[in-house]
Amino acid sequence: MSILLVVAFSNLSYASSEESPLVGSWEFNVTGAPWEYSRGLIIVEPGEDGELSGKVEFSTGRVVQIASILVEDESVVFEVVVDGYDVKSDLQLSGDDLQGVVQTIEGNMNFSAKRAVSE
Repeated sequence: MSILLVVAFSNLSYASSEESPLVGSWEFNVTGAPWEYSRGLIIVEPGEDGELSGKVEFSTGRVVQIASILVEDESVVFEVVVDGYDVKSDLQLSGDDLQGVVQTIEGNMNFSAKRAVSE
């Protein structure tokens, strides 16, 4: 029964977010980033104008707004400004996984994320 409920709610969340498969919460990890920026949650929401908007909540509690989000097929690019520096993420979306590279002033770093499952 619990498996049926999980499947039903999963399908409901996709049906209500027809704008983009990226809409939702994503638990991320950035290999090589300073510890305060290496883990957290990315939250993507549909904006009022039809564009995606979102924020990054680092594990320290710090929140940074996503400046831009571009989704084209399985390719996802988003940009944030952290401590005055532009950070660009070039990612590939595959189901409930995001994989790619984050371009920072300190160099490129591997990025991975999984869709967060609500309890």
